[in-house]
Amino acid sequence: MLFQGAGGSVKNSSKKARYGAMAATIAVAVGAFLLAQRLALIPGPWSEKPAQGYVGGTVFTYTDAIDISPGDYMTYYRRGVLYQKQQPLDLALADFNQAVKLSPVPVSLKALGATATDSRSRDTHTLGLVFLLHKTRAEVFQQMNRPDEALADLDQAIALDSRGPDVFFYRGILRELTGRYDAAIADFDTLLARRTSVEWYFARGLAKYLKGDWNNAAADFENAAQRMPANGNYWIWLAKAQLRNGQPLHTESFAALDRKNEAWPVIESFTADHDSEQFISGVRAGTEYANPGSMDAKCKSALFLGEWLTLRKAGIGARDMFSEAEAACQPLTIERSTATAELQRLPPL
Repeated sequence: MLFQGAGGSVKNSSKKARYGAMAATIAVAVGAFLLAQRLALIPGPWSEKPAQGYVGGTVFTYTDAIDISPGDYMTYYRRGVLYQKQQPLDLALADFNQAVKLSPVPVSLKALGATATDSRSRDTHTLGLVFLLHKTRAEVFQQMNRPDEALADLDQAIALDSRGPDVFFYRGILRELTGRYDAAIADFDTLLARRTSVEWYFARGLAKYLKGDWNNAAADFENAAQRMPANGNYWIWLAKAQLRNGQPLHTESFAALDRKNEAWPVIESFTADHDSEQFISGVRAGTEYANPGSMDAKCKSALFLGEWLTLRKAGIGARDMFSEAEAACQPLTIERSTATAELQRLPPL
């Protein structure tokens, strides 16, 4: 059978040896695949996109311009963008804070009416600039691991202009990474009511999964996987959601997944009852081989093993793995947020 576990009693020692070698091979493959994955859900820097009001310059030229005209909020914004790219985030934030302080109160989108789509309108242009300022400062707050302040800026940006999808997606991701699952789902519902997107289905599925709504998470993951079958991550999350829902994997759901896809060893490991010690060693070896000494390797291997122990070993040893993952994974990542959610689900010690 497609998802038959590899466990069971083995009477013959040669069979046991072959089983051990197979388990080790699977474990190493799982470890290598995990480390190759990147769940980069938070959009890239807004400042990397062509920004309204942004022109070329250097920190020095903008500093000179500020000395000449200290009340020009967009000059602070432009210098802040350069600081952000160069990574002195405290200086970028100081400039964005000053830009917000100096920025005008824009005419509301409703008051603009038909001119809201006219880029030649001064009021429309000002609305776009102030919107961009809050959105960009939100990213700096996120980079500085200050999500509450980032969310406050995104709320202001959406209050100014709720037409674009990217700010809703960004806010939804930050909400789900900080445990605000229902609010995140509401943001993704808003987006999906406008049009369909594989990325939005997957993101909403993650929020439902972290909330513990396995059945509805599986529906979103399957929707994403069927629309983009080459993405192994979508299938892995679908498998986890179905299994966490207390059901065997639905073989018909996985018919579109190419057997050559490297996600298969991960999926099949969740249905195979390997020896814990041997399997854990193999997964750690696989991630370590791919990136020796990496905290990312430690993060992803510990998280996966916590999930595997939850599914295959009734959770025995899972708490230690999830705790290790929570400590090793970077903040505001899906890995860290998943480890935190899993720890919160466990009964108190």
